[in-house]
Amino acid sequence: MLSVLRLRRLVRQVPLQTSFIFLFLLCILSVFLSSYFLYAVKQKLEPSLAAGRSADDLYVTPSRPLPFLSGVGGTLSSDGSRTDPVVLVFVESPYSQLGQEIVAILESARFRYRTEISPGKGDMPTLTDGQRGRFVLIVYENILKYVNMDAWNRELLDRYCIEFGVGMIGFFKANEKSLLSAQLKGFPLFLHSNLGLKDCTVNPKSPLLHVTRARQVFSGPLPGDNWTVFQSNHSTYEPVLLAKTRSAESTGLMHTSVVQDLGLHDGIQRVLFGHNLSFWLHKLVFVDALSFLTAKRLSLSLERFILVDIDDIFVGKEGTRMKVADVKALVETQNELRRSIPDFTFNLGFSGKFFHAGE
Repeated sequence: MLSVLRLRRLVRQVPLQTSFIFLFLLCILSVFLSSYFLYAVKQKLEPSLAAGRSADDLYVTPSRPLPFLSGVGGTLSSDGSRTDPVVLVFVESPYSQLGQEIVAILESARFRYRTEISPGKGDMPTLTDGQRGRFVLIVYENILKYVNMDAWNRELLDRYCIEFGVGMIGFFKANEKSLLSAQLKGFPLFLHSNLGLKDCTVNPKSPLLHVTRARQVFSGPLPGDNWTVFQSNHSTYEPVLLAKTRSAESTGLMHTSVVQDLGLHDGIQRVLFGHNLSFWLHKLVFVDALSFLTAKRLSLSLERFILVDIDDIFVGKEGTRMKVADVKALVETQNELRRSIPDFTFNLGFSGKFFHAGE
């Protein structure tokens, strides 16, 4: 009781200003204590990033190659157990020609896909479903849409690709506004655009090849005069297709028109095309890129079935139908083909279109 009376007497003797200072210090102390305990509880509740891997394992500076990890997250090859076999295709518009050609190839191969308009600053589609990735491959109709993406979406997409081992395919088609020479933003890769090319060659050492045959040479000019070639001294870039320039001062040097990024720069494997799919060899390489970047989950068999149907030639207009000499030539051709294709037989089907239309 005596101590309480002394405390009350002491408080009455303390000036008002000193009391306010004392209360202010108590408030500051309580704020610091609350922050400390809240941060400690949050650290215990939050799961570790990427199942035990630090952020440095997922985000690698361009000057430091990503190691070839084989554990959970950060893999350079597609992990089939963690992603759905669906291709995410970013197109510039629903009616763009290249976008429709990409979709046509995916549909003809019966590969599942989803198309999205390339986001600039808009929302990125949901990439994960729980612990699974929703897409096994990313395709960009215009690779510049990926390069110039806003930082937030770019970080989300890159993290997804690295954590789930998802690769990327991109196309770069030059136009009248393209710089003749420029560096691809954020990559040790240089582009030389608006070129005419000729004599395309397949690099036999490319690990990408599956359907495309190595050592094949396409002689003559390539379609279009707005090609882009790639140049780099970084070990991550490997040429897939090479061609010469059509210019008069051409020295005969081979330039890379399709390049494969092995993922040594930032942990993401890519295949970049210096033109669209109007060149038939690009379609084969595109199919091979689908196979390679998905660890052959989206791959075409090398076995082919060919049916040669000859029913229409028997119901043609008068004067164009087959004669005895034509039938003998047909049998001889069939026997000739059987020497290299066992049991080859021309197929005589049924032509319902000409029912009741002939003699």
